Amino acid sequence: MTDNLLQKLEEKMMSLLTELETLRNESHRIKQENSALRTEQANHAKKLQGLVSLLDALEGTNSPLMNTHELESLAKEEFATA
Repeated sequence: MTDNLLQKLEEKMMSLLTELETLRNESHRIKQENSALRTEQANHAKKLQGLVSLLDALEGTNSPLMNTHELESLAKEEFATA
């Protein structure tokens, strides 16, 4: 009877240890994913700021319309630094 209870206890402990290891691995994976998403968010924020700067530059020009070449040049400069 005692052996049976000890065996059940051991099985339960092994089950809990396995679950704990699974949860640790999932936590580690989620932390890595979170870090990657934060980096992606920062990159998107930089690109958005670049677009806002580009729009500000367009509004700041004296001519009502810039030619396509000037727009492409500004966009390339902005995204090269982002």
